[in-house]
Amino acid sequence: MNCIHQTLQQKDTRIKARKIWLSIQRYWRRFKMRSVSRRKCSCASFTIIISLFLIYLSGLYQYALTWSYDTYYVHLGPSDPMDDLIKDFLDDKETEVRPVNEFLYSYTYLNQEKCETKDSVRLMYVVKSALENFDRRHGIRNSWGFEKRFSDVEIKTVFLVGMVPGKLDVQKRLEQEISDHKDVIQADFLDSYFNNTLKTMMGLHWTYHYCPNVKYFLFVDDDYYVSTRNMLRFLRDPANYPQYLEKYVVQAVNEYQDELFAGYVFSRSRPIRWIISKWYIELSEYPYSHWPPYVTAGAYVLSRKSLERLYIASIYTNNFRFDDVFLGMAAKKAGLKVFHHDEFYFHPRSYDREGYKWVIASHGYDDPKDLQNKWNEQRSAGNA
Repeated sequence: MNCIHQTLQQKDTRIKARKIWLSIQRYWRRFKMRSVSRRKCSCASFTIIISLFLIYLSGLYQYALTWSYDTYYVHLGPSDPMDDLIKDFLDDKETEVRPVNEFLYSYTYLNQEKCETKDSVRLMYVVKSALENFDRRHGIRNSWGFEKRFSDVEIKTVFLVGMVPGKLDVQKRLEQEISDHKDVIQADFLDSYFNNTLKTMMGLHWTYHYCPNVKYFLFVDDDYYVSTRNMLRFLRDPANYPQYLEKYVVQAVNEYQDELFAGYVFSRSRPIRWIISKWYIELSEYPYSHWPPYVTAGAYVLSRKSLERLYIASIYTNNFRFDDVFLGMAAKKAGLKVFHHDEFYFHPRSYDREGYKWVIASHGYDDPKDLQNKWNEQRSAGNA
C-alpha cells in the first residue's frame, strides 16, 4: 500500500509540477508578448516625438503658415507714397509722417572733410569694416582702395566701424590709424555681425549728409577684391558691360545710370525657417513667403540719386537685422529697381589670371597679402 501511495503521490507531484511549469511557460509567453508590444509602442512613440522635433527644427510648419508675398506683402513702416515724402525731404520741408528708423548714434570720428572738395568725385568706396580688422584696411589702401589709382579720376575711400567696449588698446590703435590716414568713420554702436544694418544706416546717413559731390558709391565689405578699372568701365554703361568693350553695341537709353542700384541680386529667395540657423527668421518678424528682390550686401553700387532715395526710404522702414534684405525692403518702398550683374560675385570667384579680366568684385579675400598679390597681378594685366 505504501508503495502504491508513494507512486500516487509522485504522480500527483509530477502533475502539479507540470501544471506549474505550463503556467510558467504561459506567463513567460505573455510577458514576452507584452514586452514586445511595449517595445513596439515605445519605438512608435519615440519615432513620433523625433519626427515632431525635426519638423519643429526645420520650420516646415512655419512655411505652411506664411502669407503669400505676391498677394499680401505690406511695407514695414509707414506705407505713405514715398515720392511725395522724398521730394519734401530733399526740399527740407516739414513732413507730416515722422521717420521710424533714424540713425541716432553719435559719431566718435566724423572725418567729414573727406568729402569737402570742389571737384566732383566719380567714385567713393564705402568699406564696411570690423573694428579690429587693421590688416584688411591696410591691404585695401594698398590695392583697390588706393585713391590715386588714376590721375584723371577722382576716387575716395572711407571705412565704417563701430565700437567694442572694454578694448581700450584696440580703440587707441584705431585712433592712431585715424590720425595717420583720416579715412575711418566711427560711431558709438556695438560693432557686431547683427549690427550690420546699423553700419549700413551709418554709411547712408554719412554719405547723404556730407558727400553731395560724389556721383557713385560702392558699399563693400572688407573681405572683397575689387577692380577699380572694371568698376569705372561698368559705370559708363552698366547694361552693356563688358560687351560694349569687346564689340560695337548700339546703346539704348540706359535707364540704370541715373538711378543705379546694382550688384548680385536675389530676385526671389525665401526666409530661412530652420530654427538652429544663424539666419532664422520667425513668422512674427517676417510673415511672408519670399523676400523682396535685394542686392547682396557684400558689394553694391549706388548712384547719388539712388542713394538719396534709398536713405530717405530707409528711415521710413522698420529696422531689420539682415542689412541686404532691409535695403531690399527700402528699395521696394522707394520704387528703385535692383540691377543684377554677373561680375559681382557673392560667392568667391576662383582665381586665375585670365578669368578675372572682367570681374568687378568678388567675395573671399580675408587675407590682405593674398588680396594685394592678386590685385597687383590683375593691375599688371590691365584688369584692375
